[in-house]
Amino acid sequence: MVKKYKTVYVFDTQAPSHKYAGQRQVEEDYQLLPNETLVEPQKGQDNYWNVETGAWVTSTVAIYCYDVNNNNTLSDMFSVPAGTTLKTGQTTVVPKDGLYEPRFNGTTWESGITEAEWNAQQPKTEVKPSAQQQVVMQQQASISSLQQMVMKLTADNAETQQVVMNLKSELAEAKKGSN
Repeated sequence: MVKKYKTVYVFDTQAPSHKYAGQRQVEEDYQLLPNETLVEPQKGQDNYWNVETGAWVTSTVAIYCYDVNNNNTLSDMFSVPAGTTLKTGQTTVVPKDGLYEPRFNGTTWESGITEAEWNAQQPKTEVKPSAQQQVVMQQQASISSLQQMVMKLTADNAETQQVVMNLKSELAEAKKGSN
């Protein structure tokens, strides 16, 4: 008996966009998984599986979610396949840049708080260097100190050599004068 095969097209169910993830051959009696379809995606394009229509689409739409139980404040943002029906608490209206904890009034996004208020609410975390970073910083300080000492010794050595040369010159002059 000859086995028959069919092509199954796989989409990513971890992301709401349901992007095309590949294809594979399966036996004809194979039962599809929730992230698979027999519908072939469009060639040469990005493809996203629209679960509602049971078809591949070539674009996504940005969805902005607002919490209907918390003054309609912005709660999430993600992309879905074009043609997806919006659910309660979702809109395609883009919040304006610079809004802090915006609220959706049913038509537009409004600012909830000022930038200063938002900054004041952010957790204050003190960044402390790790033990390894502290050792590295100590080593760098030691290296810097040693480099300064080498520079001072080099300068002292140059000065000493100059004094020795001057003394040799004076000694040679003194020997010439005594002859």
